[in-house]
Amino acid sequence: MVDIASISAGISSIKVALDITKELRSIDSSLKDAEVKLKLAELIETLSDAKISMSEIREENQDLRLKIKELEEKLNQTEEVEFRNGHYFLKNPKDGKANGPFCAKCYTDNDKLIPESELPSRFHRLGKYQCPKCSSTTM
Repeated sequence: MVDIASISAGISSIKVALDITKELRSIDSSLKDAEVKLKLAELIETLSDAKISMSEIREENQDLRLKIKELEEKLNQTEEVEFRNGHYFLKNPKDGKANGPFCAKCYTDNDKLIPESELPSRFHRLGKYQCPKCSSTTM
């Protein structure tokens, strides 16, 4: 994870690059080309460091945005379901989606809404519903 130190390093690299650029502008033309070339090499190195730091920050930002989106979706899903008679059901069924029953084990363990299948009546002594994912049976 990129921390405050990495952000500070990136900002410092940019500041150093700007300082080098100012120095390059002020170098007297009577100085040798070697000094200009040295300052340009320093500038390129500093800008490269800044670019790497900013890339790391951008990547972490994308990861954090994705995590926030996943957590928001999880929170929204939690608000949309209710637990009744050992199963989860959607409070407001959506078109084309089953409103339940959903497997309590899969939802509790993995936050997945897995629709349960009703077992044939001859198997009702084992349970009325079975989850196709985890094979748990419930009444």
